[in-house]
Amino acid sequence: MARLKPSVKKIETVEDANLVLKEIGLLENQLQNIDGEANARIAEIKAAASEQGKTIRKRITDLSGLLGAYAEYNRDELFVERKSVKLTFGIFGYRKSTSISIKTKTTLELLKKLKLNRYIRVKEEPDREAMAELDDDVLSQVDAVRKVKDDFFCEADKEEINKDLLKGQV
Repeated sequence: MARLKPSVKKIETVEDANLVLKEIGLLENQLQNIDGEANARIAEIKAAASEQGKTIRKRITDLSGLLGAYAEYNRDELFVERKSVKLTFGIFGYRKSTSISIKTKTTLELLKKLKLNRYIRVKEEPDREAMAELDDDVLSQVDAVRKVKDDFFCEADKEEINKDLLKGQV
């Protein structure tokens, strides 16, 4: 394959520099048009895929809801020793999630009063993520409460499902 040596002439005058800037601008315009067309096509493809997958997403949501209802109804039997149940085709159960619930106006003022500035964001709002480090007594002093709940989850084991599909083909 032959090597190509670009032919670049020297810029000798301000007018030459101006012409180079003009060419750069024209080339950037072309790139912008190319990128714009690509983004438009990508948006169309995403919209079509979203529409095409709508019923599938709905079915997954419905099935997850059914599984969640089953898990909740049988919680005492299924989750005695563990918070999740692993089956051949996946796993379902509960995950602990923690959030900080605050009274925005009083919590902010009380954080300031107690000089807990580290837990206040620059835009003058309580930093819930940082406040998670505080113990419950301090949280109550600033009109905040730690809420702990078990959020349902389910994950399909795609590898096992693929194995099962292959068995059906043999």
